[in-house]
Amino acid sequence: MTETPKSRRQQRLEQQKKASRKWIATGAAAIILLSGGAIAYVNMTGDKTPSTPSGQAVPAACSTTQSVTVATTDAMATALKSMPVDEDTCVTLDITTTKTASNIVTEVAGESASTNLWIPDSSVRAQLAMAEAKTELTPIAESLAKSPGVLVSEKDTTYSNWLDVLKAQDAVGMGDPKVEAGAFSALMGGISEASSGAVSLEDLTSGSALRAQSIGVDEPAQNASELLEAVDSGSKDAVVVSEADYATYAASHSDSGLKATVPGDGSFTLDYPLYQASSSTNTTVDEAAQQIVKFMSSEEGKQALAQAGLRTAEGTVVNNDKNVGDYKALVPSNKETLGQMWTSYSLQSAPLNALVVLDASGSMLDKVAGTDKTRMDITVESVLAGSQLFPARDSMGLWKFSRNITTADGKVSDYEELVPVRGLEETVDGKTQRELLQEAGAGIAATINPDDQTALNDTLLATFRSAKANYQPGSVNAVIMLTDGKNVDPDSISQEELISTIQAEQDPENPVFVILIGISEEADMNALTTIARSVGGEAHIASSPTDIQRIFAEALTGISDAASEAAAAQQH
Repeated sequence: MTETPKSRRQQRLEQQKKASRKWIATGAAAIILLSGGAIAYVNMTGDKTPSTPSGQAVPAACSTTQSVTVATTDAMATALKSMPVDEDTCVTLDITTTKTASNIVTEVAGESASTNLWIPDSSVRAQLAMAEAKTELTPIAESLAKSPGVLVSEKDTTYSNWLDVLKAQDAVGMGDPKVEAGAFSALMGGISEASSGAVSLEDLTSGSALRAQSIGVDEPAQNASELLEAVDSGSKDAVVVSEADYATYAASHSDSGLKATVPGDGSFTLDYPLYQASSSTNTTVDEAAQQIVKFMSSEEGKQALAQAGLRTAEGTVVNNDKNVGDYKALVPSNKETLGQMWTSYSLQSAPLNALVVLDASGSMLDKVAGTDKTRMDITVESVLAGSQLFPARDSMGLWKFSRNITTADGKVSDYEELVPVRGLEETVDGKTQRELLQEAGAGIAATINPDDQTALNDTLLATFRSAKANYQPGSVNAVIMLTDGKNVDPDSISQEELISTIQAEQDPENPVFVILIGISEEADMNALTTIARSVGGEAHIASSPTDIQRIFAEALTGISDAASEAAAAQQH
């Protein structure tokens, strides 16, 4: 069939349209370069129908495209990939699912955001992250979709509330609430129950503590897909995921007998808000945001949400029989309870970054009654045994102290670093940090002079400053000092000056916690207690060999609780 020749008018109109598109794309790229934005300008060439890295098909009319970066969850990313590229604007989406809420707000606070738009799983998560980073993001849409947290099992599971689910550490698997949608829903469900008075805050704090402190310890925290596979294979009785994750898994595993429920007929709802995450004023970002909002509210968008297992922004289920039906929406209505519990959980689940400081004065060579071991022998054994119990995510270092130590470099000091703080499984010269700590600790006794006295004050200040200088964000940072005496150093800083100096240098936003352990009845517990309480720390007395190991272990595991309490007090 012979093609009808185009008229000169048609040719002119088509040429103008192409020129206009080219000018718009080129002009936009120039504006972006001048304003420091992060919009990508891409030439689309080749014989095949092009597509974006995120999977969107690009219309033939788009000879060039502008890409807007979007950070979101796996479920929402699946829905966004179905969004058509508008041939008039040729704006495409570069979608990433690897950035956490903390990543996003930290970038924004540091004015280094490489993400233009952010769709977190929950507006509550976004608000918590923004509050922590002390920054604000511009909200564009309150909700693009919804999904409750659900409990999935092959068996009939009956839990009266989310607190019971959180407490069922052995029976119910769960991911990390800081990154996983279903786990976040479970914790928010418990906080909602505490907010309404249905459960006590004390029960929720203790009920969630074990789960927090064990997350990622014995095995890496599992994502929703891994959790569902575990319960499907029978290796777990039940797991907590989002309804979207359950629906997606069930759709691809038609032979699975998994069922989803909500405890007590209620659940926290993930609401997938839309935020502008960059400070760019380019209209392309605004255009992309409006296209996303428009698409998600369209019939085509609702179908895309259904394919991803998500409900619509109104909470409607579309063509999806893998859901829990109607449920009571739980809301963490008490902001104080929400902030306190989130801080508590975050700190309890954080890695430990500890500097352990051992008294190496002469009195540590005294024999412990009823044994053939010295105080140093018992202390070292206790510390080394305790350090073996902590997971690879934790970090620990070791110092010793007494007056007039001759250090390895020939200098005279009140303290000496034996092993710098490192990850417990980090390897140096073929030895793990645990092995290095064990070797260094075992060698302390041989270096002690019976006449050496205790230089407590100067050492505590030095270790506090060292821990502050080596502060690890996202960890609970601490100094743990074990001593059998009191400060015996007339040339040292006074106790009052020690306290006031630490108080002045302590950063409330990034605190170093001070834990002081007195060994034997000869330890000056009055001084240790005064110092610890004045700087927001804790003091403990270990009056027997068995006490030393128990209290050292309890002090380490209790640091996160102390950090949580201090953070809660800071919020007030």
